[in-house]
Amino acid sequence: MIKLINKLLYAFLTIFVALTAIFFVIRLSPGDPVETVLGQKATQAEIVKLKAQLGLDLPLFSQYRHYLIALTKGDLGKTIFGAEDVKRLLEERMKPTIILATISVSLSAVLGMFLGLMAGVRKNKIFDKISRLISLFALSFPIFSLAPLLVLFFSIKLNLFPVSEWGSLKHIFLPILTLVIPLSAVIMRVTRNKFLEEVNSPWVVITRSKGLGEAAILLRILKVCLPTILNVVAIQLSVVIAGTMITESIFDIPGMGSLLFDGIQNRDYPIVQGVIIYSTITYMIIYFLIDYINEKIDPRTQS
Repeated sequence: MIKLINKLLYAFLTIFVALTAIFFVIRLSPGDPVETVLGQKATQAEIVKLKAQLGLDLPLFSQYRHYLIALTKGDLGKTIFGAEDVKRLLEERMKPTIILATISVSLSAVLGMFLGLMAGVRKNKIFDKISRLISLFALSFPIFSLAPLLVLFFSIKLNLFPVSEWGSLKHIFLPILTLVIPLSAVIMRVTRNKFLEEVNSPWVVITRSKGLGEAAILLRILKVCLPTILNVVAIQLSVVIAGTMITESIFDIPGMGSLLFDGIQNRDYPIVQGVIIYSTITYMIIYFLIDYINEKIDPRTQS
């Protein structure tokens, strides 16, 4: 019970720090959203009037207090551009982001574990050497440079997949590939290393001496490796969320990532704050889910 309370307090503190940091950082950054809305030809009277309407004429800490009070009521405010309800807008944009992130993480986990096991079984053989070389190559490219390369090859050179739009498997192939390549490379290397740690351990030697088949032994080793792999996935969650948002912006996917970049570009405070809050809450939910699964399958936590 105490452990659960500590985790909930940690989650609450994380969310609070995230929303507080983004509130002050975006307001202290150069640029004025009111001037962006009204344009350079706006009069001082028009600027003062709109600031008063948006509550941006109040002292910074007064704005922060009003913001926290609104959050307790579930109110994320309205966008500066268009006066749309931020909560409703985020709910509309969440679906593409969730689809993209879920498929990418699932494929990365399956592919990474499979390749890691195969590389571990064939240690120092041609498959192991090639897979390690490819994984090193995959990890060398950040998403913002990998995505243009994939577009150049698959879209421009081969003309196989569209560069943008959303709605079919053909449209999401390149965005998913952009996310799967680096994440599966990480999981592959972790799986291989953990497998090699366990394969010659005493319990494996004893199990093999009892005549258990190699396939069954591999499955047992994989089960022992799963907690470590899940921990890596949990650590990589923030990278996946950030990568998903960058990918959405590059491929013009109507998700939370492209919404965030539009909000930053337009200095639309409520949008940026809303995306950060939703992303942080999503991260904490998935993190706790992985932690729960980890406790259930880790032999060390079982009596």
